[in-house]
Amino acid sequence: MSERPDQLIHPPALRPGDGVHVVSPSGPVTPEILAEGLDLLRTWELDVHIDDDAYHRRPPFDYLAGPDEIRLEAFLRAWSDPDCRAIICSRGGYGAMRLLPHLHHTRIRSAPPLLVGFSDITALHLYVAGVCNVATLHGPVVKSLRLHSDSDFDSLERLHDALFATNPAPQPWTGLRTLRAGRASGPVYGGNLSLLIPLLSSPYCPPLNGAIIIVEEVGEQDYRLDRLLTALRLASNADIAGLVLGDFSDCSGVYVEDGEFSRFLDDLGRQFDCPVVADAPVGHQHRNASFPVGVQAELDADAGTLTFARHAVEPR
Repeated sequence: MSERPDQLIHPPALRPGDGVHVVSPSGPVTPEILAEGLDLLRTWELDVHIDDDAYHRRPPFDYLAGPDEIRLEAFLRAWSDPDCRAIICSRGGYGAMRLLPHLHHTRIRSAPPLLVGFSDITALHLYVAGVCNVATLHGPVVKSLRLHSDSDFDSLERLHDALFATNPAPQPWTGLRTLRAGRASGPVYGGNLSLLIPLLSSPYCPPLNGAIIIVEEVGEQDYRLDRLLTALRLASNADIAGLVLGDFSDCSGVYVEDGEFSRFLDDLGRQFDCPVVADAPVGHQHRNASFPVGVQAELDADAGTLTFARHAVEPR
């Protein structure tokens, strides 16, 4: 694989009327699951295109949205469409990492759209933002947009701002809980913890030395979280500058009772030798604030804030 380019590319911000493509690089979906999210994107005056293969399945084991070659072709078809300003993934699940060996950084860096998604899409964020050096947006997938429509947290407003760059920079994250004091700055990477760790030693993840890492998780057993976070702490290519812990839902109950889980996670976080904060508004529940991947940020663990230097997109 070629060396990582130095210049971070920022795809152009969206405008009303711009085309966005919905693809399924990971798990399968049904039209009913996506309907409310698609309607929301249309209320934002976006020209939404559903890829023909978005609802595909791979028999006989249909945890993937079609065979690898079908999902890869759909992703690259959307990426290469000159009228596509953003690729918003239909859902997470599993399967995106299977596409990584077939992507190439020169094609990814050529007039890129904005990649949007979270959970399993973490694998694509690490490669596109970290290796190809094209800023991406960690944010809700189409399937999860309905989860945020009746929430008192402003996940949808933050997503709209991140897509259209209606403000000069993303809203800072405030009210973070200090686990280890200190300040740090560096590029932001991360996403789903159980996707990040298996890719650490692969050529599809950038070295994380000096980076601020944001991680969240869902449905992972408590002792396995210890293993995942310990692997991050011990990794030779992950001398991270700061750690931001988001939502870890449905992760207790094996050895750690629900009421003790926060203390358990805090203890794991304090074992890192860098500034660490918890309670970040990112994860699989109602709070899922979008954040730019690959962009510089400053973590002030003393004040409980994370400030992003700019949006993933370039204002137009």
